Amino acid sequence: MKRIALLIGNSNGLPGVKKDISNWTRFLLSDEGGQWENSEIITKMNPARRELLSLIDTLKNTYYDFCYVIFSGHGAYKKGTILEINGNDEIIHEDDLIGIARRQISVFDCCRNILIEKSIDSEIIMRMYNQGGPMRRNIRPYYEKRIMSSIEQQVRLYACSINESALDSENGGIYTKNLLDSSMHISGSFKVVGVAHEEAQALTTKEAHGLQHQQTPIASLPRCFTSQQLIISINPSGYFD
Repeated sequence: MKRIALLIGNSNGLPGVKKDISNWTRFLLSDEGGQWENSEIITKMNPARRELLSLIDTLKNTYYDFCYVIFSGHGAYKKGTILEINGNDEIIHEDDLIGIARRQISVFDCCRNILIEKSIDSEIIMRMYNQGGPMRRNIRPYYEKRIMSSIEQQVRLYACSINESALDSENGGIYTKNLLDSSMHISGSFKVVGVAHEEAQALTTKEAHGLQHQQTPIASLPRCFTSQQLIISINPSGYFD
């Protein structure tokens, strides 16, 4: 199975973004995350727009079987989620990142407040809308077999609902933190992405409420059998004694 993970962060004014990217990398390299190789993980912090779009085109033309796209940083909402990718006010649309692979999980930990059109350059709007030790057991084949048994789908996870803000902290975004925590707690052989999101949603909403803030994560998921849904993590002990 050909797999790729694209981790994008805009750390401009957000101390938790680097933590998010670090936590995602650690998760992907773990047994539970599917034992990704470092060569399968691309990290782009504060990338230039032209460079990032060129990379996305290259990835789409490589025809991967499975892809993770992670974005942590600033965002807004205007006919979709808009992602500010660096400190130079350069942006892309979430749709630019969709379709890198036929099976893809995209996570957007950013604000989604509705954007007033006059507050953004009209030219930009036109563009948008025209590890283990030596005895580590090999879980990769089991992970890949389960991924490929899922139906083709484009899963989108959002840290907040439209017209809400996503909280950041020195420990990272609270949704990302809760999503990764949920992904690492697996009662069966694996955890599907919908269950992990549902658990993270409840924790994030509660945590935000305690801070007098409204943040309700939402997801776009296929209404398929659980056995056909993409997994977010796998339980190594479920395959080895």
